[in-house]
Amino acid sequence: MAGNELKVAEFIFRNLGKIELPHLGTLSSIGAPMTEPLEFYDLKSASDLRLITEADSKKKADFYLNEIGVSVKQKGPSFAFNRLQRANIIKVFSLIGIDDAEYKLQQLDLEVRRFHEGLLQRRSRPWNNFFDERSFKILLDFLMMKGSPNLGLSPHPAKLILEAPAEWIDVDNISIYTFDEYFEHYKASLRIAIRRQWIGQNSHHEHRRASGLVKKEGNAPWVYDEVAGTPRSGWMPGFPENDKKTVYFLMIEKGS
Repeated sequence: MAGNELKVAEFIFRNLGKIELPHLGTLSSIGAPMTEPLEFYDLKSASDLRLITEADSKKKADFYLNEIGVSVKQKGPSFAFNRLQRANIIKVFSLIGIDDAEYKLQQLDLEVRRFHEGLLQRRSRPWNNFFDERSFKILLDFLMMKGSPNLGLSPHPAKLILEAPAEWIDVDNISIYTFDEYFEHYKASLRIAIRRQWIGQNSHHEHRRASGLVKKEGNAPWVYDEVAGTPRSGWMPGFPENDKKTVYFLMIEKGS
């Protein structure tokens, strides 16, 4: 989720029947994706909005507008997809039919190593360093609209992308895109960002996430015993120096 999906949902719910958006027309309903039963529930009261925020990693649609699944993204610099781990890359490439999966993974391995060794000035890399446009578009379409690297195809895919600001949401600052429109609009500002966490950093949440990545054998080439960089939170007091590790994953980021 973008982080502003509840505020967007609240604005739309308050203004049903008054908002007209491209690809959707006048908005007459907003629904929350449900797991049991596997359908969506039309929101009938303000208290139902809590259903929008209930965590479900299987869903790509944050909510349904006029019975169409919509993924919410934040305007301005943000992430189109969070946390792609190495262990899932070959599986995802094979699922969506990207050619030369092993070669592309080797190129990503090399770039992560170069970043770890301090040989790159920027952690955000042009996507065309690794992919032709067709392959990158297929990958992003899957990650944003159709499925999860861990869970496969989503029971709640998104058909449209809604962008809105974090605050002061209004019909005039909401944008609606098909995926093709979104890609054409933003492809020049999309980057593959190399991110890292540390085992032993003084954020128990991030430490646990890093520890979870280390447990997967396929992530091993992106796990380093040498500490590179410094976590903003610092290090856990008394954490053994020899147990610290640097762990990498990828994000797909969008500029303004």
